[in-house]
Amino acid sequence: MKPLTKNMWRAIKNSLGRFIAIVLIIMLGVLIFVGVKASGPSLNDSLSKTLLNTKLSDIQVLSTTGFDKKDIKIAEKLSDAKAEAVKFKYVLAGKDKSAVALFGYQSQQKQNKLILRSGRLPKSKNEIVLDNRAKTKYGYKLGQTFTFLKSANLKQRKYKIVGFADSPMYIDNTERGTTDIGDGTVHFFAYIPDNQMNLDSATLLNIRFDSLQKYSSFGNHYKDQINKKIIQLKKLFKTRSKIRSSQILNKTLSVIEGKQKQLNQAKNEVDQAKKQLVEKSGGLVKTTPKLDQQEKRLNVQQKKLSGLLKKANQNFKTVYTWQTREDLPGFSAYGDSSDRISAIANVFPAFFFLIAALITFTTITRMIEEARGQIGIFKALGYSKFSIARNYIGYALMAGMAGTIIGAIIGNNFLPRIVLSLYKNYIPLVAVVKFQWGFFALSILFSLIATTGAAIIVVFNELSEKPAALMQPKSPKSAKKILLEKIKPLWSSLNFKQKISYRNLFRYKSRMFMTIIGIAGGTALILTGFGIQNSIAASGTRQFNELTKYQALIRLKSAKSENRVLGTLQKNKRYKSHVDISSDIGKIQANGKQVS
Repeated sequence: MKPLTKNMWRAIKNSLGRFIAIVLIIMLGVLIFVGVKASGPSLNDSLSKTLLNTKLSDIQVLSTTGFDKKDIKIAEKLSDAKAEAVKFKYVLAGKDKSAVALFGYQSQQKQNKLILRSGRLPKSKNEIVLDNRAKTKYGYKLGQTFTFLKSANLKQRKYKIVGFADSPMYIDNTERGTTDIGDGTVHFFAYIPDNQMNLDSATLLNIRFDSLQKYSSFGNHYKDQINKKIIQLKKLFKTRSKIRSSQILNKTLSVIEGKQKQLNQAKNEVDQAKKQLVEKSGGLVKTTPKLDQQEKRLNVQQKKLSGLLKKANQNFKTVYTWQTREDLPGFSAYGDSSDRISAIANVFPAFFFLIAALITFTTITRMIEEARGQIGIFKALGYSKFSIARNYIGYALMAGMAGTIIGAIIGNNFLPRIVLSLYKNYIPLVAVVKFQWGFFALSILFSLIATTGAAIIVVFNELSEKPAALMQPKSPKSAKKILLEKIKPLWSSLNFKQKISYRNLFRYKSRMFMTIIGIAGGTALILTGFGIQNSIAASGTRQFNELTKYQALIRLKSAKSENRVLGTLQKNKRYKSHVDISSDIGKIQANGKQVS
């Protein structure tokens, strides 16, 4: 080895504690920086992988008249589109009459696959799989009998619970959406065999595009493409809605006409019986109690049939409700959460890295200042400034690179996984933690500035002096009086060690600033953590105590029921007041992009 190289390795060996300290402080700064910055992308990537495995649909379409095979073919006219029709409706079930999102289970289901948590999927007609939330929150167990209300209109009302599962359509375990039955809140979802749903056709059409699965569901490109797909689908289904309405109406009318013929025939038979009765009795007996009762029953049936006919002409209109992944319960909240973590990552690690950089800068500076004698000897022996500087720059470079690599590997691989494990309110995610090369490159740049940058500045500053001056001890700074010394009562009350500490603090200003900034940065980090916690807790309290001043929201099926509902409320002693409001839900688009 060359003498300079030997000297560098000897310096590392002799000051191993200092070298390790530099490595550790850089490692800590990089660990926090890369780890927190990688957490946001890891949350999105993990969800994307989970949704890819379970094949979550990109678009869900609800129809008031259902879907058939022709609707599937129309949807698949779009390039790369795969459509699947499913039976779905909201029903009431259980002793507490909970609102349940009920799906028809198909063994060959290709989209929105269930994530089984315990038990198994249904195999026979009397088996059911419940939302895992029904187990954890509502206490249902395997083997129990689950009963639906009669209004659910199923082939049978009682089913055996054979499994609990999660669904990619409900990624947040704290919410399941709303409905217009029961208390207005969906408590959980359930799956029974498709043939038990007692529906003439599927009511939900799931559409998926394989070409879009490589993009993040929260990215602008994905959202823009989905909006374009919906516009194209709406054009395809524009004429289809009229055709579908006519088909269902004609089918219903043909059934009503058949019943009307049977009713007319029964009426004719009653009239004929009365006529024969009059003829036999010579006009003395025109009817009997039995014929009167039969005629009355036929009139009631006629009234019902006329009502059905009127209702059919008014209500059989196909209306499509279009949904994207953003409309699914908890989906947007997850994306907002990962965005917030990414936003915190832009500020929080910067403080930590700044502190690490300051400490490292000061440590490198002191190390080179202590090696003035060696630098003078090498310069006197004829070594060039660059050769001498390379020795100390290499020392700083190795410490910085070692700390950066170790910190990046640990931070990128472990911190995002810790964050993922804290997301317990969501379905089990497939952990995907990609190495963030961009943030790794930034951390290298910051580390080199803190270590190599400090070495370059200080060593070339030392090399500007002559060898003779370098080989002599550096003259101490002049002992100027500090401000505290001028305040004689205060200064005289201090002991000897305190006086030395204060003099050194003001004499070596770089150390003073490093101490102040270091303590300030550490305090800022602690205060930021408490501030975030308090802000989140306080926002909810302020929202519902100061801004949103109501305890309940009642949805009316029609304006006619308002007086009845208000009468019920006024009987409650805790009732104070109410406000009539009219609300609706819609989507806003600007320049072809969805705004909200």
